[in-house]
Amino acid sequence: MPSLRILLATTLALLLTPTAARAAEPTTEPGFTPIFNGKDLQGWEGDPAAWKVENGAITSTGGQTKKNWLIWRGGKLRDFELRLQFKFTKGNSGVQVRSKEISKWQVRGYQVEIAGHQKMGLWHHSLAPAKHRSHLATAGQRVRIDRAGKKTVEQFADPEKIQSLCKDDAWNDLTVIAKGPRLIQKINGTLFADLTDEEQEHASRSGLLALQDHGKGMHAAFKNIRVKHIKQVPKTKQ
Repeated sequence: MPSLRILLATTLALLLTPTAARAAEPTTEPGFTPIFNGKDLQGWEGDPAAWKVENGAITSTGGQTKKNWLIWRGGKLRDFELRLQFKFTKGNSGVQVRSKEISKWQVRGYQVEIAGHQKMGLWHHSLAPAKHRSHLATAGQRVRIDRAGKKTVEQFADPEKIQSLCKDDAWNDLTVIAKGPRLIQKINGTLFADLTDEEQEHASRSGLLALQDHGKGMHAAFKNIRVKHIKQVPKTKQ
Protein backbone atom coordinates (compact mmCIF):
# COMPACT_ATOMS: atom_id res chain seq x y z
CA MET A 1 0.00 0.00 0.00
CA PRO A 2 2.73 2.56 0.79
CA SER A 3 4.20 2.08 -2.67
CA LEU A 4 0.77 2.62 -4.24
CA ARG A 5 0.33 5.88 -2.32
CA ILE A 6 3.76 7.05 -3.45
CA LEU A 7 2.91 6.19 -7.06
CA LEU A 8 -0.37 8.08 -6.88
CA ALA A 9 1.31 11.11 -5.32
CA THR A 10 4.04 11.13 -7.96
CA THR A 11 1.50 10.85 -10.79
CA LEU A 12 -0.56 13.69 -9.34
CA ALA A 13 2.53 15.90 -9.03
CA LEU A 14 3.46 15.27 -12.65
CA LEU A 15 -0.04 16.15 -13.80
CA LEU A 16 -0.04 19.39 -11.83
CA THR A 17 3.45 20.53 -12.79
CA PRO A 18 2.59 21.97 -16.26
CA THR A 19 -0.37 23.86 -14.77
CA ALA A 20 1.82 25.34 -12.05
CA ALA A 21 4.43 26.32 -14.60
CA ARG A 22 1.84 28.05 -16.76
CA ALA A 23 0.50 29.94 -13.76
CA ALA A 24 3.97 31.33 -13.05
CA GLU A 25 4.36 32.74 -16.56
CA PRO A 26 3.89 36.53 -16.95
CA THR A 27 0.57 37.78 -18.23
CA THR A 28 0.67 38.52 -21.94
CA GLU A 29 -0.25 41.98 -23.17
CA PRO A 30 -1.85 41.76 -26.62
CA GLY A 31 -0.49 44.31 -29.06
CA PHE A 32 2.49 45.38 -26.92
CA THR A 33 6.08 45.06 -28.16
CA PRO A 34 9.10 45.09 -25.81
CA ILE A 35 11.61 47.76 -26.88
CA PHE A 36 14.32 47.04 -24.29
CA ASN A 37 15.89 43.58 -24.16
CA GLY A 38 17.03 43.77 -20.54
CA LYS A 39 20.62 42.96 -21.49
CA ASP A 40 22.15 45.90 -23.36
CA LEU A 41 21.30 49.20 -25.06
CA GLN A 42 20.63 47.72 -28.48
CA GLY A 43 18.10 49.98 -30.22
CA TRP A 44 18.91 52.92 -27.95
CA GLU A 45 21.47 55.70 -28.39
CA GLY A 46 23.00 58.01 -25.82
CA ASP A 47 26.09 59.10 -23.96
CA PRO A 48 28.01 55.96 -22.86
CA ALA A 49 29.25 57.88 -19.84
CA ALA A 50 25.67 58.50 -18.68
CA TRP A 51 23.83 55.22 -19.28
CA LYS A 52 24.33 51.50 -18.65
CA VAL A 53 22.32 48.31 -18.17
CA GLU A 54 22.43 46.93 -14.65
CA ASN A 55 20.33 44.12 -13.15
CA GLY A 56 18.06 44.05 -16.19
CA ALA A 57 17.33 47.78 -16.15
CA ILE A 58 18.47 50.87 -18.05
CA THR A 59 20.28 52.83 -15.36
CA SER A 60 21.84 56.27 -15.20
CA THR A 61 25.46 56.16 -14.07
CA GLY A 62 25.32 59.48 -12.25
CA GLY A 63 28.58 60.40 -13.94
CA GLN A 64 27.35 63.11 -16.29
CA THR A 65 27.10 66.75 -15.22
CA LYS A 66 24.86 68.06 -18.01
CA LYS A 67 21.39 67.18 -19.27
CA ASN A 68 21.34 64.40 -21.84
CA TRP A 69 18.88 61.89 -23.25
CA LEU A 70 18.97 58.22 -24.14
CA ILE A 71 16.99 58.01 -27.40
CA TRP A 72 15.07 54.99 -28.65
CA ARG A 73 15.97 54.52 -32.31
CA GLY A 74 12.96 52.40 -33.24
CA GLY A 75 11.26 55.31 -35.01
CA LYS A 76 8.83 58.07 -34.18
CA LEU A 77 5.68 57.31 -32.20
CA ARG A 78 2.35 58.92 -33.02
CA ASP A 79 -0.66 57.42 -31.23
CA PHE A 80 0.51 54.83 -28.71
CA GLU A 81 0.42 53.38 -25.22
CA LEU A 82 3.73 53.10 -23.41
CA ARG A 83 4.21 50.96 -20.32
CA LEU A 84 7.34 50.68 -18.20
CA GLN A 85 8.62 50.43 -14.66
CA PHE A 86 10.84 53.08 -13.10
CA LYS A 87 12.75 53.51 -9.88
CA PHE A 88 13.86 56.98 -8.82
CA THR A 89 16.65 57.40 -6.29
CA LYS A 90 18.26 60.81 -6.68
CA GLY A 91 18.20 63.99 -8.78
CA ASN A 92 15.78 64.48 -11.66
CA SER A 93 14.84 62.37 -14.67
CA GLY A 94 12.03 62.02 -17.18
CA VAL A 95 10.35 59.99 -19.90
CA GLN A 96 10.23 61.91 -23.14
CA VAL A 97 7.51 61.33 -25.79
CA ARG A 98 6.58 62.90 -29.15
CA SER A 99 9.84 64.81 -28.99
CA LYS A 100 12.29 66.30 -31.47
CA GLU A 101 16.05 65.76 -31.55
CA ILE A 102 17.69 69.19 -31.65
CA SER A 103 21.36 68.22 -31.22
CA LYS A 104 23.46 65.26 -30.10
CA TRP A 105 21.63 63.48 -27.24
CA GLN A 106 19.39 66.53 -26.76
CA VAL A 107 15.62 66.42 -27.32
CA ARG A 108 12.77 68.90 -26.91
CA GLY A 109 9.16 68.03 -26.23
CA TYR A 110 6.69 66.42 -23.83
CA GLN A 111 8.16 64.90 -20.70
CA VAL A 112 6.75 62.92 -17.80
CA GLU A 113 8.74 64.14 -14.82
CA ILE A 114 10.52 61.38 -12.89
CA ALA A 115 11.64 62.71 -9.52
CA GLY A 116 10.73 62.50 -5.84
CA HIS A 117 7.07 61.57 -5.29
CA GLN A 118 6.19 65.14 -4.27
CA LYS A 119 7.11 66.31 -7.79
CA MET A 120 5.38 63.55 -9.75
CA GLY A 121 2.44 64.15 -12.08
CA LEU A 122 4.07 66.92 -14.09
CA TRP A 123 3.64 67.18 -17.85
CA HIS A 124 6.68 69.25 -18.70
CA HIS A 125 7.99 70.63 -22.00
CA SER A 126 11.73 69.96 -21.87
CA LEU A 127 13.94 72.73 -23.28
CA ALA A 128 10.70 74.69 -23.66
CA PRO A 129 10.56 77.01 -26.70
CA ALA A 130 8.43 79.49 -24.75
CA LYS A 131 8.04 80.24 -21.03
CA HIS A 132 4.36 79.29 -20.90
CA ARG A 133 5.21 75.80 -22.22
CA SER A 134 7.41 74.78 -19.29
CA HIS A 135 4.76 73.34 -16.94
CA LEU A 136 1.84 72.06 -19.00
CA ALA A 137 -0.05 70.11 -16.33
CA THR A 138 0.69 69.05 -12.75
CA ALA A 139 -0.53 66.29 -10.44
CA GLY A 140 -4.29 65.91 -10.36
CA GLN A 141 -4.90 68.31 -13.24
CA ARG A 142 -6.88 67.95 -16.44
CA VAL A 143 -5.61 70.67 -18.78
CA ARG A 144 -6.70 71.83 -22.22
CA ILE A 145 -4.51 74.20 -24.24
CA ASP A 146 -6.30 75.80 -27.19
CA ARG A 147 -4.85 76.75 -30.57
CA ALA A 148 -3.77 80.17 -29.30
CA GLY A 149 -2.02 78.70 -26.25
CA LYS A 150 -4.70 79.59 -23.70
CA LYS A 151 -4.85 77.07 -20.86
CA THR A 152 -7.99 75.78 -19.10
CA VAL A 153 -7.34 73.83 -15.89
CA GLU A 154 -9.57 71.43 -13.95
CA GLN A 155 -8.29 69.97 -10.66
CA PHE A 156 -9.75 66.44 -10.58
CA ALA A 157 -7.73 65.04 -7.64
CA ASP A 158 -5.77 66.18 -4.61
CA PRO A 159 -2.09 66.34 -5.66
CA GLU A 160 -0.60 65.15 -2.37
CA LYS A 161 -3.01 62.23 -2.13
CA ILE A 162 -2.17 60.77 -5.53
CA GLN A 163 1.54 61.63 -5.27
CA SER A 164 1.71 59.51 -2.11
CA LEU A 165 0.92 56.48 -4.31
CA CYS A 166 4.32 56.85 -6.02
CA LYS A 167 7.17 55.38 -3.98
CA ASP A 168 10.72 56.74 -3.95
CA ASP A 169 13.58 54.27 -4.41
CA ALA A 170 11.11 51.51 -5.37
CA TRP A 171 9.71 50.17 -8.63
CA ASN A 172 6.60 51.98 -9.91
CA ASP A 173 4.47 51.34 -13.01
CA LEU A 174 4.13 54.15 -15.54
CA THR A 175 1.59 54.24 -18.37
CA VAL A 176 1.56 56.98 -21.01
CA ILE A 177 -1.30 57.09 -23.52
CA ALA A 178 -1.05 59.44 -26.49
CA LYS A 179 -3.96 59.73 -28.89
CA GLY A 180 -4.55 62.76 -31.07
CA PRO A 181 -3.93 65.90 -29.02
CA ARG A 182 -4.43 64.07 -25.72
CA LEU A 183 -1.65 62.81 -23.43
CA ILE A 184 -2.41 60.85 -20.27
CA GLN A 185 -0.01 59.66 -17.58
CA LYS A 186 -0.84 57.02 -14.98
CA ILE A 187 1.35 55.81 -12.15
CA ASN A 188 0.64 52.52 -10.42
CA GLY A 189 -2.73 52.45 -12.18
CA THR A 190 -3.86 55.88 -10.97
CA LEU A 191 -4.45 58.83 -13.31
CA PHE A 192 -1.92 61.54 -12.41
CA ALA A 193 -2.34 64.11 -15.20
CA ASP A 194 -4.45 64.53 -18.35
CA LEU A 195 -3.30 66.98 -21.02
CA THR A 196 -4.99 67.98 -24.28
CA ASP A 197 -2.63 70.18 -26.27
CA GLU A 198 -3.94 71.88 -29.41
CA GLU A 199 -1.60 74.88 -29.48
CA GLN A 200 -0.94 75.59 -33.13
CA GLU A 201 2.66 76.73 -32.76
CA HIS A 202 4.08 74.18 -30.31
CA ALA A 203 1.89 71.06 -29.99
CA SER A 204 3.31 67.82 -31.38
CA ARG A 205 1.41 64.76 -32.66
CA SER A 206 4.42 62.47 -33.19
CA GLY A 207 8.07 62.20 -32.26
CA LEU A 208 10.83 60.40 -30.44
CA LEU A 209 10.81 58.42 -27.21
CA ALA A 210 13.72 59.07 -24.85
CA LEU A 211 14.84 58.87 -21.22
CA GLN A 212 16.37 61.90 -19.52
CA ASP A 213 19.46 62.20 -17.36
CA HIS A 214 19.33 65.64 -15.78
CA GLY A 215 22.97 65.37 -14.77
CA LYS A 216 24.54 66.33 -11.43
CA GLY A 217 24.53 62.81 -9.99
CA MET A 218 21.02 61.84 -11.08
CA HIS A 219 20.15 58.19 -10.47
CA ALA A 220 17.08 56.45 -11.91
CA ALA A 221 16.37 53.09 -13.54
CA PHE A 222 13.87 51.84 -16.14
CA LYS A 223 12.81 48.34 -17.15
CA ASN A 224 10.05 46.29 -18.80
CA ILE A 225 9.62 48.97 -21.47
CA ARG A 226 6.97 48.09 -24.06
CA VAL A 227 4.78 49.98 -26.48
CA LYS A 228 1.56 49.47 -28.40
CA HIS A 229 0.65 51.47 -31.48
CA ILE A 230 -2.91 52.80 -31.49
CA LYS A 231 -4.66 52.93 -34.83
CA GLN A 232 -6.95 55.90 -35.27
CA VAL A 233 -10.39 55.03 -36.60
CA PRO A 234 -11.13 57.21 -39.67
CA LYS A 235 -14.02 59.61 -39.19
CA THR A 236 -17.09 58.74 -41.21
CA LYS A 237 -18.92 61.35 -43.21
CA GLN A 238 -22.24 62.44 -41.76
